[in-house]
Amino acid sequence: MSEKFQILYTTMKSKRIVTVAIIYLLLLVPVIYVLAQKYTVETVPNVRLRDASAYITDPNKLLDDDEYFELNSLLGALRDSLNIETAVVVLPSIEMDEYGSAREFANKLFNRWGLGDNELNNGLLILLITNEGEREIVFETGKGTEQVLTDGISKLIQTNEMVPWLKDGEYGKGLIAGVKEISKVIEGTSGLEEPAPKKRNYWPVIIYLVAGLIIIVAIDASRKSKVASSESPYKAAVNYDSLKGAGCVAAILFLPQFIIYFIYKEIAKETGKPAIDCEKCREKGTVKVTGEPVVKQQAIPGQDGMKEYKFVCSKCGFTHHELIPYAYVKPNTTSSSSSGTTVRSDSSSGGSWGGGSSGGGGASTRF
Repeated sequence: MSEKFQILYTTMKSKRIVTVAIIYLLLLVPVIYVLAQKYTVETVPNVRLRDASAYITDPNKLLDDDEYFELNSLLGALRDSLNIETAVVVLPSIEMDEYGSAREFANKLFNRWGLGDNELNNGLLILLITNEGEREIVFETGKGTEQVLTDGISKLIQTNEMVPWLKDGEYGKGLIAGVKEISKVIEGTSGLEEPAPKKRNYWPVIIYLVAGLIIIVAIDASRKSKVASSESPYKAAVNYDSLKGAGCVAAILFLPQFIIYFIYKEIAKETGKPAIDCEKCREKGTVKVTGEPVVKQQAIPGQDGMKEYKFVCSKCGFTHHELIPYAYVKPNTTSSSSSGTTVRSDSSSGGSWGGGSSGGGGASTRF
């Protein structure tokens, strides 16, 4: 008899364990569903479509009832008294694979719903994401709202008034504190102030530009002066290249200044070739190469050609002709045919993107 009783007891105990396990799993399923559910802009329910007095979208019941009604009352007052139409959206998670950030999600949701008056653009969206690893509070403002609720003030409200509550999971209290501070900002009674922008120090940039320009001019002038004292000044003048050696390094280090110097020389109509001293009148730096060189002997593979350059003194008119060898350059034989090339062109029938109600302003803070 005792053996049968033992078997019966064991069977009943096993059934009880299975029953408890099933109940536990049934209770756990909604929690797992909430944690796993990820929303897109299209799947967020718009509560205003069924209740004109509702301002809060909380599909997963993440807010307590008392906090929900208090927050909704504050949002109603914000609209009726201060003319700011605000929607609060509380979600466990969003599809981050579809959106680059929570700010982007908020911007798209704002424009999809069309928050605020279409002329005043007085809308405000407060988005709260609660899942671990994604927790973030986001403000998205219309152009009109942004004039008062600036990006800097939005950030201060989040960090000073809301995040301390939100970190502890007190989502309702955090949202209520934030909306109360927003009301104070709109009324002009808030104690929050944006930090004064730091004055930018432009002296390092100015010193860099001036020093670089001086260095480039000095290098160019120094190299040009060496041309006149060379054994063959005419040849040195023709072969002069300001971008060789130190000039090349300076051009890389001080590219903006080099471009400015190059433009100046173009405006001043300088050839870029250095001037040399005149053999006749003995004036310094008055002889320059003029015109295009004349090919006297064509270069061929394995043999240099000869070009004749004309030099003229701007003081006395002295003229000198100098033959300068030049190397053979293999001609480019690449076909210039454009057959088979796909050309992209503007279509006269193209459309355009439409505008939205969001001004792109706001702020976000992860916690």
